Amino acid sequence: MNRGDFLQPDEVVEPHTPNFLHPRQSDSPNDRLAFARWLVDRRSPTTARALVNRVWQAYFGIGLVETAEDLGSQAPPPSHPELLDWLAVEFMERGWSLKHLHRLITSSAAYRQRSHHRGRPAQVDQYNRLVWRGPRGRVESEVVRDIALAASGLLDRRTGGHSVYPPAPRFLFAPPASYGLKVWKTRQDASSFRRSLYVQAYRSVQYPPLQVFDAPPGNAACVRRTRSTTPLQALTLLNEEQFVAAARALASRRMKLGVDADLARVEHAYEMLMTRRPDAEEGATLVEFLNDCRKGLASGEIDAFAVTGQKEGAADPAAARELAAWTLTARRLLNLDETITKPWRIPADATPHWRAIRG
Repeated sequence: MNRGDFLQPDEVVEPHTPNFLHPRQSDSPNDRLAFARWLVDRRSPTTARALVNRVWQAYFGIGLVETAEDLGSQAPPPSHPELLDWLAVEFMERGWSLKHLHRLITSSAAYRQRSHHRGRPAQVDQYNRLVWRGPRGRVESEVVRDIALAASGLLDRRTGGHSVYPPAPRFLFAPPASYGLKVWKTRQDASSFRRSLYVQAYRSVQYPPLQVFDAPPGNAACVRRTRSTTPLQALTLLNEEQFVAAARALASRRMKLGVDADLARVEHAYEMLMTRRPDAEEGATLVEFLNDCRKGLASGEIDAFAVTGQKEGAADPAAARELAAWTLTARRLLNLDETITKPWRIPADATPHWRAIRG
């Protein structure tokens, strides 16, 4: 089109591939199948490099090429070009198996390092481009919600089916907050606790708890997600309706354990969220907080029925206070940094050098 005007057709342009890359076979048709075969040709492993780079970015927070959306001549150079090439070739030689690639990275010495910052390296290489420590970063927004639901036992694990509409403020789906009136059919049943993958998404309006944790909007493609840390995220984990429901369910599950010791119940809840047992100081701190909650509830400083969501008179006051104490403790556990962060405490004596990934 002449200057992009659809009313002024100019030169005829046929489907083809860039000339600076490897040529297509002369007898291949101009269809999608031929283009797909050209994309995965061994003479130009650009596709494999891009896929490997995105998987690396998912684990380490930043790709071997920082701009995962652009591996062209204008992009920053790879931090480890030999590693990128080796992983791309290994990926292709193993039949483009993503399972093999994930296993290769997660079982490597590079990935299994401790995530703690160590003095001088943290000052020189703030973003861990040299892979001198293990990855540490907040999980994706969808996983934040799924962690809380899974640990509490509320997660509906059914696969497939329709979208779900968890509780959300109604004004978000009507003008002027939205371009037009949106349907948000909240259902008060187990389906509202399905994985975040099934939460209804509109291009112009996001589900608020996911938006708070940097879920990308639906009106643009997103290869790299931002990761922010804001007070609103802590407030969401403490007060959003489904996170509060998760705290109540987690508390109820802990009270039904066949043990009487508070520490044993705290350790079990901690392990459900952090996948490890608390150390002595952490366990003692949580038990102390639990006892402080009991005192506040007994004195009337804290309303037990407001915390548990029960109606006054419909439950035994003593039982309501105990459930409220455990609910407040569960809310604190859900709000811990380690609950929604990928830290690594694996003792690793392997060298952090990038070549260690080959082993």
